[in-house]
Amino acid sequence: MSFFGAPNFLAMPAVGLDISADALRFIELSEKGKFLSVSRFAKHNFPLGVIADGHVQDKKKLQGALASLAHEYKLSFANVSLPEEQAYLANMRLPRVDLREVRSAIEIHLEEYVPITSAEAIFDYALIDEPAGRHRDTIDVVVAALPRSIVDEYLDVFEGTGITPKAFEFESQAMARAIVPRGDNGTFLVVDVGKMLTDVFVVANGVVQFSASLDIGGHMLTQAIEHTLNVSYEEAEEMKVKYGLVSGAKERGLEEAMLPIIADLRMRLMQHYSYWQTHHTDKAGGNIEFMYLTGGGANLRGLSEYLSAGLDIKVDIANPWVNVASFEQYIPPLLMRDAHGYTAAIGLALRNNIPE
Repeated sequence: MSFFGAPNFLAMPAVGLDISADALRFIELSEKGKFLSVSRFAKHNFPLGVIADGHVQDKKKLQGALASLAHEYKLSFANVSLPEEQAYLANMRLPRVDLREVRSAIEIHLEEYVPITSAEAIFDYALIDEPAGRHRDTIDVVVAALPRSIVDEYLDVFEGTGITPKAFEFESQAMARAIVPRGDNGTFLVVDVGKMLTDVFVVANGVVQFSASLDIGGHMLTQAIEHTLNVSYEEAEEMKVKYGLVSGAKERGLEEAMLPIIADLRMRLMQHYSYWQTHHTDKAGGNIEFMYLTGGGANLRGLSEYLSAGLDIKVDIANPWVNVASFEQYIPPLLMRDAHGYTAAIGLALRNNIPE
C-alpha cells in the first residue's frame, strides 16, 4: 500500500529511502540476470530531535540531509517511508461492492474506524482474500491512513532537495516486502527494534494487518548501561554490542542493567501476540507461525533466545536479502548486522521489482 502512485513520467526505477529517527538510509537495486544486486547504498546521520513523534521538528536540518544525500549520490526519485506514530491501520468489513467502488465505500465508512475524516485523511487499502463463500455479502480490506497534514509535511520537506518522492509507504509494509519470502502467505509477527522505538506488526497473506509502536529502543538500553555501570554513553554502546545478554560473570552488571527493559519488551510483545491469537478469527490470516526480528536492535546478542522463552513460537532473525538474491548467487556488500538497519530501504527499493 502506498499513499500515492506514480504518474507516467515517474514510471521509472527509484531508490528505497528510509527516514528514521536519526538517519536517512537509501539503497538501490539492479537486475543481475535472475537475481538482484546492490548498486549503491548510503547512510546520512542527523541529530535526534529532528523528527519526533512522527512530525518533522527541524525542517531545515532534514532538508539539508536530503539535499546532501541527493547531491553526493545523484539521487532523483525515491520510494520513501512514512512514520507510523501518526498512522492508523484499520481492518474494515464493507458491504460487497464492485471493485471500482471500494475506495468510495471506504471514504463513507472511514470515520467509523479511525479518528479522522475522509477529507482530512490520505489513505490506501489492500483487499484481503477470503475462503470462497465465507462472507458472500461483504468484503474485507485493510486500510492504512494518515492525516493529510503529515503527508503534506513530508512532501514539503522534499522541495528543493533534488529528490522527488515516487511513492510514500509505511515502514512496516516495506519491511514485510523485504523479509517475508515472496509468495509466502503465512502469518508472522515482525518486531523491528530501532533506536528510539520498537515497531510490532502482523503480516498475513503478504499484507500488514495490525501494527503498534512501543516506546522501547536500543537508545534506552545504552542509557541504562551508562547509568547503572557509570560509564560514558560510547562505552555503554560498545559493551552492549560486544556482550549483549550473554555476558559472563565479569559483565553481570551489564545484563542486570538491560533486563528490566528487555523483560518489559517481552511482556508487551506477548500481549500483542495473545491479542492476535485470540482475535484473528475475524480477520484473514491464521495463527502466528513465528516471529521475525529486524532493525538495528535485532543484533543484540541473546535477544532472540530471551524473547522466544516467553512465547510458544520460534523467533528468527530476519534475512533482509531473501527477496533480493540467495547467498549462493550473490553476497551483498553489507554485513548482515548492518543490513538490518536497511530493511525498510530494501523493501522500498523492491517496489520496483515485486508487483503489488
